[in-house]
Amino acid sequence: MAQNTRVRIEADIEVYVRTQSERVMGVPSQQLSAAELTTLTNRILYEHKLAQSMMRQEFIPRFLGWLKGLVSGDNSKVVTLPKAQQPALVEAQDQDLIADFAAQFEGDTNAA
Repeated sequence: MAQNTRVRIEADIEVYVRTQSERVMGVPSQQLSAAELTTLTNRILYEHKLAQSMMRQEFIPRFLGWLKGLVSGDNSKVVTLPKAQQPALVEAQDQDLIADFAAQFEGDTNAA
């Protein structure tokens, strides 16, 4: 059974609650009475409680199951990527060409 208990809420929370009055109760925020503000606050708290319990029951177990599937590798949706191919070795003729090309610039680096 509900008890009559007064609770003080901060001004920014009251602004938030009042902005939800049209959506939850169909009453414009300027026309809210104190009793309607209490009812509105209770309904919003109940909505948040339901949303939190739904997150715990549905989203978190699914997310953890997905992570387990990734880690264990049993998930058929995980595809292994092929390993990168090794670059071809430079042939002996190309090595001579590279050495001749590099020799042209060795004199420039020593002069600097």
